Amino acid sequence: MQPDQSLRVLLPEPPAWWQIAFPRLGFRVASRDTAGGVVEVAGSDWRRPVLLTCVRAANLPILAWPCVPAPRDGGAIAAGVLRPAGGVFPTSLRSWEGEAVVELTWEDGAAALVLDRSWSAGADLSRFNAARLVSFLRVRADPWTVDLDAAAQQIALGTFTAWDLDGLSSEDVCVDPGAGTWFLEDPLAPPVPAEGTRLRLKGVPRGTHRLFSLHGTCWRLQVGEPGPLLAPGP
Repeated sequence: MQPDQSLRVLLPEPPAWWQIAFPRLGFRVASRDTAGGVVEVAGSDWRRPVLLTCVRAANLPILAWPCVPAPRDGGAIAAGVLRPAGGVFPTSLRSWEGEAVVELTWEDGAAALVLDRSWSAGADLSRFNAARLVSFLRVRADPWTVDLDAAAQQIALGTFTAWDLDGLSSEDVCVDPGAGTWFLEDPLAPPVPAEGTRLRLKGVPRGTHRLFSLHGTCWRLQVGEPGPLLAPGP
């Protein structure tokens, strides 16, 4: 582990439907310092790297949380509502325009979040095979459908194996949010057009989600017993 230093972090291009619905989309790029505390920097343009001062430790997770500032009529989306992009230092180091950057991707956001939660729990990640965790989650059609909390707990306990990557319980959902095209907070789940005002979504993990339209309308979607429920978001 080295003292805090500056890293250039390259953000991924937001999904096209996010760019339509959230024209003012920005990021909160977060990692850790030598004391284990959270360090953050804002990024307003995904086309240019952001400079993050953090510890240069093996298997250091870096997360980019999308957020939308509030317009005059309200409607802000705080960091943590939309799923993050992520990467791992030094595994995600790349060359970009002649300089070294840590490249974050939407596909690696789940792996970075697992490592960040393990870090928070006090796990020593210096000898953990983070590259293998990343590769295991990349082969999933959508790593956000995996029980990431359980994986993080097993890593913190030092008992993690690939068999601990269990899928979350999920359900097919039919709700009535209104006409238009809708999408969840997951950047890897494509938008779905409503049939009139009815919307059918397949394999949604149980729990609380955010459901957005391309026009920026937001609902809270609760999946599970006694059935899917919609409430005003975000």
